[in-house]
Amino acid sequence: MEDPFYDLADVVVCDPVTSNRAATRSALHTLGCRRIEIVADLNHLRDALDEQHPDLALCDISAGGQELCKLIQDVRQDSDGYNPFVAFIITAWAMNADLLAQISNCGADDLLLRPFSTALLGQRIESLVDRRKRFVVSADYVGPERREVHRSASNVVLIDAPNSIRIKALARAKSQDIAGSWDAELQSGCMKLNMEKAR
Repeated sequence: MEDPFYDLADVVVCDPVTSNRAATRSALHTLGCRRIEIVADLNHLRDALDEQHPDLALCDISAGGQELCKLIQDVRQDSDGYNPFVAFIITAWAMNADLLAQISNCGADDLLLRPFSTALLGQRIESLVDRRKRFVVSADYVGPERREVHRSASNVVLIDAPNSIRIKALARAKSQDIAGSWDAELQSGCMKLNMEKAR
């Protein structure tokens, strides 16, 4: 893979704790992100998702717990007109079985425990760019496939998730038309998503 450039990517950070927001912003800036929106609560996160159309959202679980997970479900189901394929990384200070189940079931891409290093955050973002999981589309879940082995006999449908952070991260190396590439990929992805939901 070409070395990614993150200066074209739009990122939103949602965290109610000022020091956490500052640490996350600093790590993102070190990784090359320049278009970073900082919000402290879910209401402003909803606004950012609706108005800024970020490629990546880093959200701390303390911003809302179940309410945050419900928002991610709504985004994935496209019930509020958001981009259903935005990449979500949830951050938390501790992990337990309930939290892991909530995050797995809401359609987030990844869980990152604090305190995390800039290098680890970079690895997680690069994984989203280079190896993002295919999306499951079912009646009650839309999001990354969690099973290590997909059972072909099952009723679950997998689609390739349109990936705006990948398009933007590699655009400079490939001299791509970002807007044109993303619009076409998003339109195709939403069409597949809606067809599978209808089915």
